[in-house]
Amino acid sequence: MTSPSMENLLKRVDIVLAHGPVYLGPWARRHAGARLAELELMYSLVNGFLAFDRALRVFPAIPVHEAASLNSWNEPQNWRDYYGDLAKDLLFFADDVFGGQFCIKQNKVFAFDPETGDLEWLADDLEAWAAVLLDDTDNRTGRPLAVAWQARFGPLAPGQRLLPTRLFTLGGEFSLDNLTVKDATAGMRIRGPIAQKIHDLPDGAQLQFEITD
Repeated sequence: MTSPSMENLLKRVDIVLAHGPVYLGPWARRHAGARLAELELMYSLVNGFLAFDRALRVFPAIPVHEAASLNSWNEPQNWRDYYGDLAKDLLFFADDVFGGQFCIKQNKVFAFDPETGDLEWLADDLEAWAAVLLDDTDNRTGRPLAVAWQARFGPLAPGQRLLPTRLFTLGGEFSLDNLTVKDATAGMRIRGPIAQKIHDLPDGAQLQFEITD
């Protein structure tokens, strides 16, 4: 039986990404820890989804057209290797419209900043994570810009996220003029090497880099 916040989150689903048997795979089972049963329950009810006007994406447990599965998303060669040790021992299960990751580490749920590799504790379990998203949807998912982008350019595909052309960390604005649509994996690969440079820099340090397609 699901808890109230998770039930309410699942009521906000726009698109269910997959149907059929749920198997989370060895990586998920090894790193989900105490959250494994909660993940399995969520996936048994909805096998991956887009919610909050496609701003939140929870990866399906099985591969589907245009959407990475939970297992393929966590494969090191997919994008994790681009972050080195910053992505070590994390289970990434969802993301916001900018590719900001939601992950499990040591039984707790964190937000992972794709520009810096920083982790922010959000909740002790998936029920509390769902409550955080419901209480602060716009900030936690980027929904306002997801809505504005799609009103101008059309729906985001399940495999697409919005990437800032000037990183938010480096002063880029949260505006349509500073956003471009990218394949989600490509967006993570672009920012991984930058995150490794930024992560341990002191405040005020200067950084030079080049983003190319």
